[in-house]
This record gives sequence, structure tokens and C-alpha cells, in this order.
Amino acid sequence: MRRRYNRDKHRYGETCVGPRSSKKADNLMRRSAVMAKCSLLAGCALLCLVVEVGAGAWTLPQKKLWGKVTYFQQTTNEWYVASPQFIDGQVVSTGQRAHYNFNGQYESKALFAEGFYGVSDRFDVAVQIPYFDQSFADETRSDPVADAGLSDMRLFAKFRLVDKPVLFSLKTGVKMPTGEFKNEDGLIPVGEGQWDYDFVAQLGRSFWPLPLYANVDVGYRVRTKNDEIDRDPGDEWFLNAELGYNITRKLMLMGKYELLRSDPSIEFGSIVNRSQIKRIAFLMPVLLYAIDERTAVEAALRISLNGRNYPAGQQFILGVSSSIG
Repeated sequence: MRRRYNRDKHRYGETCVGPRSSKKADNLMRRSAVMAKCSLLAGCALLCLVVEVGAGAWTLPQKKLWGKVTYFQQTTNEWYVASPQFIDGQVVSTGQRAHYNFNGQYESKALFAEGFYGVSDRFDVAVQIPYFDQSFADETRSDPVADAGLSDMRLFAKFRLVDKPVLFSLKTGVKMPTGEFKNEDGLIPVGEGQWDYDFVAQLGRSFWPLPLYANVDVGYRVRTKNDEIDRDPGDEWFLNAELGYNITRKLMLMGKYELLRSDPSIEFGSIVNRSQIKRIAFLMPVLLYAIDERTAVEAALRISLNGRNYPAGQQFILGVSSSIG
């Protein structure tokens, strides 16, 4: 039976395997408070980038172009506490889920446009351009602090090294500070003002003739210093695991587990700020529908399980993908 090609379904096919002085201390405290809010955006954005880009260990056929547009939205009044705090008459420990102080509410909307191109059957190149619109409001402000615009662009390259008994690919990526970084008190900027370098090992397996696949990505992200504020955000490692099953010829159900861990930030050259350590784990059910041989739509709900210095709650995701060639 002839099997059609679809970027989100080709995992089953055989051919396609083929974020001193008292005056300086005060500045540190103020900047830390600002960056704590910035990390809310950075954490969401970076994890979404890792999750949404690419199809695991599989690569595109030569000269195949695949594109995707993804919409992301989250509104929450809770977070996973970054360090012990006194809230509502009790001590809240690090990592505990709690409401923002002063009835704070964080809102983020994002649009990700990405494209992959198969240079050969084993080698892909890719680009991703995000747009963010986010805000934070609480009772201490007359108006929400907000920013919107194009965020930092990412470029990727992926090479498939092994076909059997499992697929094994290596992916590298670079995030460039193309988005505008604004160093303003309380503002959540759309750009992070520094470079990132990703190194990812990817394992994939098709269980054909069962309409089932599995994939695991393990990656390390080198995060460079933002010179404007003299802050190194701390390197990160991440894990993404997913399992997909075709319910019908056009309908696929996927389950994903995502994990991110960061080092503490280093500020003013030598001050280790452990309150900026990020931790997050997500569980995400995804439903994908193939409109035709080239185009698919998907809907997902990303549910936070635990974390630290990260927004809590649910994130809604909608995506449309298509291929050419």
C-alpha cells in the first residue's frame, strides 16, 4: 500500500529515515527583580522553541521544504516560586506553586514561523522567527508593563547519522539577539540581548507496521552573557520525549513530556544568583489532523507539572504545517 508523505506523519515511513558598594548592591537587587520577571517570558519562549522545531530524529527528503506556523497563549496568576518567600502569612518554599504577589497576572501570546529544508536525505537546515506579545500586571502598577515585537531568530542544522536499529541524529542551533532588548525597570523585553548555542542528540523509532512512533531529544544550551546588563543567564539542559499513535488514517494522538533545568545566573562578573535558577516540567497531549497529503493542523494543551522560577498553569497551542516538493 502506498504511503503518502506528511512532515508530522513521516516517522512511520521507510524512505524518510531518509533564557561591592551599597549603590551597586541596590542596582543588583533592582536588576534581579527586573530579570526575575524577564525570565518568565524567556523560560516560556525558549522551551517552546525547543519543542516546536523539527520532527525529532527524522530528516526531510532531499529538496523537500516544510513550514509551520504555531500560535501560543498563556494567562496565569500563579508561578513556581524562585526562592523562599513570605506569602499570605506563611513561608512558601522554593519550587512551590503560589499566586503572584499583589494579585499579579502574567499573559503571553506568541507566533512562531519556522521552516525546514532537506539539503539531502540526511541533512536539514532550518530557521525560526518568533513574535511575542506579553504583559505583567499587579496592584502596584496603574498600567501593565508590556512589550511586543519580533523576538530572537534561531537557525538550526540537523544531520542523521544512524538508521538502524533506531534513528540517531545530531542537531545544532544558534539563537541570535535580533529581537529588541530593553533594559527598563519592570519591562519584559521581547529580545534577550545575548546568544545561545544548542547541541541536541535525537533518538527516534518507528514501530511500523504498528502506527506508532517514539522519539527522545536530549540537549544542552550554552547561554552567553548579556553585556548590556553584565549578566550571564546560566546554561540549560533539556529533555523532550514523545509518543505518537495514528488513531485513524488522518488523525494522530501524541503525548509529550518536556523538562528544562538551568544553572544559576552570574551577575556583575562574579555574583552567583541562585534565585534565577529555572526548572520546569510539562505534560502535553497533542491532537493532529491531516487535511491532505501536505497539510496538517494540530492542537495541544501544555500542562505544567512542577518547576522553579517559572509560570505555572496551562498553555494553549495551535499549529498549521505544510510541505512543498
